Amino acid sequence: MEIVLILEVFQSDLLRLFLSKRLKTNNKTKRKMKIYCVPGLANDKRVFDKLGPMLISQDITFLEHIAPANPTESMKDYAKRLIAGITDFEENSVIIGMSLGGIISVEISKLLPMKKVFLISTIKHPNEFPWQIKMLKNLPLEKVQLPAWLIRKSLKPVAWLLGVTDSTGRAHIQSMIDSASEDHIAWAQYAAANWDNRLIPNNYVHIHGTKDEIFPAAYVRASHFIEGGNHYMIMERAKEVAQIINTELEKILAVNKVQSLKMR
Repeated sequence: MEIVLILEVFQSDLLRLFLSKRLKTNNKTKRKMKIYCVPGLANDKRVFDKLGPMLISQDITFLEHIAPANPTESMKDYAKRLIAGITDFEENSVIIGMSLGGIISVEISKLLPMKKVFLISTIKHPNEFPWQIKMLKNLPLEKVQLPAWLIRKSLKPVAWLLGVTDSTGRAHIQSMIDSASEDHIAWAQYAAANWDNRLIPNNYVHIHGTKDEIFPAAYVRASHFIEGGNHYMIMERAKEVAQIINTELEKILAVNKVQSLKMR
């Protein structure tokens, strides 16, 4: 009798363990969503090092910068070529763009049906450019640009401009700048100043810092402002940025779950 009782308890424990693992597996499946990330000027996927691990979905693809086709290639044409390598696009995908990557993400959202377009420390329309950048449109930037070597030699001013003062942050920026293509840096100056966008995605989530040094908050209409956040808050305030993004992702996943149940 005792042996039978022990076997029953053992079987019950096994069942609970099986159900527990099954539940965890199901939760992971439900939380899976394709996320595309586009870094900013003179940045690469390392700019997402702090934000990425905090996102509820870890199915992340980084759209690294490619060489411009020519010095005056439009942002629209560049975006077309950037997504040409995507072979596994899925419905309900989202995109996250930081700084220049945000501008590129707006263009990509016109080409691929993204569920959400997350814009960090960037703009979504030329009207949000500060007057200094708007003036650049009148200059022959295809001939006169800020040399890449000068950017590389200006670590402290660039770090200050991005709002990064600690040595680790400066080292991170310097490493990415050193790895950046000179042709891409030169092209980006022209393409950004001449960005001719008239269509703002209706499914955007714009996260901006009130202390952004590149795109001042006064010119930007963001859906979320992070008090004291600077242009580089994707790293310095990653937890707050992740909370906003994860809240939106949870909403999408909830809707997907309801739709899935209706189809059964």
